[in-house]
Amino acid sequence: MATIREQIHRNAVALISLVIAVGSLAYNTWRNETTEAQRNTRHASFRVLESLGELQQVADYHYYFVENEGSDDGEQWLRGWGQVTLVRDLTMVMPGTAPEAGLAIYQLWESRFSQLDDRDSQGRRTPQAMEAKDEIIQGIEDTRTAVIRVLRSLE
Repeated sequence: MATIREQIHRNAVALISLVIAVGSLAYNTWRNETTEAQRNTRHASFRVLESLGELQQVADYHYYFVENEGSDDGEQWLRGWGQVTLVRDLTMVMPGTAPEAGLAIYQLWESRFSQLDDRDSQGRRTPQAMEAKDEIIQGIEDTRTAVIRVLRSLE
């Protein structure tokens, strides 16, 4: 009967091959998981950047254009809420500061969006409307910066 030492010596090539195969499988699995996670983050990031651009358009539209009777104000309102909600939801699955930025722009939109249309008796924008526009634009820019930072951190 062969000792364990002799069996290891006799089957050294097979054992080395087994260790290499298991190591390769582990590395390949890890690499695939990492690649998939980064692919998902990258896709979410680009979708968030698109939505932020559309949100910027909605905010600019509400600030710069006078609403008339029969205008598409309701449609713009819904479009803005759809975009900001998508931004909030997608940033929640991203690393870094993106989740905080997504939640911040959502809360900012929730509290300040309705003030974009505020006008005084002469039809000019109120100071609150100007502040709301500036805060929303800055919030969009802060979120955009956080998402770009996430994209740059990917391998």
